[in-house]
Amino acid sequence: MQKHGYKDLAKVYDLVNLKKDYVGEVDFLKSLFRKYSVKTILDVGCGTGTHMSLLEEMGFKCDGIDLNPEMLDIARTKVKGCLAQANMVDFSLGKKYDAIICMFAAFNHLLEPSYARKAITCFRNHLNRGGIILIDLHNPKSSGKKQDSIGNITRTMEWLYNPKTRLEKSSVVFNIDGKEVIDNHTMRIYSIDEMLKLLKDLGFSESAVYAGYGFNPAQSTSKNLEVFARWDCD
Repeated sequence: MQKHGYKDLAKVYDLVNLKKDYVGEVDFLKSLFRKYSVKTILDVGCGTGTHMSLLEEMGFKCDGIDLNPEMLDIARTKVKGCLAQANMVDFSLGKKYDAIICMFAAFNHLLEPSYARKAITCFRNHLNRGGIILIDLHNPKSSGKKQDSIGNITRTMEWLYNPKTRLEKSSVVFNIDGKEVIDNHTMRIYSIDEMLKLLKDLGFSESAVYAGYGFNPAQSTSKNLEVFARWDCD
């Protein structure tokens, strides 16, 4: 699992993501949770805690883990649940949940399939019987670059996708009132078939991949993949 330089980015993380539709994403999660009678949730890669905070407002009991202490420091000002610094590939919390979520492409930072297997094994080990997981995946198919603005923030992004290695290397520069904050990172792009096979191999009884925060089946061209699975064993 990669640990990025979030010490500077954490301070402006919520500001630079003002356009992100957290409410829409959480509404999708709520619909899924109601179907499976979810009451307790673990947010893996919880970041600054925005998803957790919104879910708590809806009455769910949430805990969270993240690799970056700077992100957790901000999350502690926003959420009620327990937070812990931990790596998604080898955490052990000593408790189980009705649902585990991993949002905002945090899972894509696992650069080797072996790490993906370890992470989902950890998820499985922290699920109650009948519990579910939902993994949000970034799913690019080409390289590109763009620039946009969010209030007084200019964001310049450039990304290079290698279909042979299935790695995407990105550089994002935020200019905030003349000060630059840089986020360079690499992500691995996981296919629909790859994720479904992994879930089957790990013993999940039910699985599906939906297209971006809805319940339509995902396609290879879908911008975001919502990977769902249900665990029926003790």
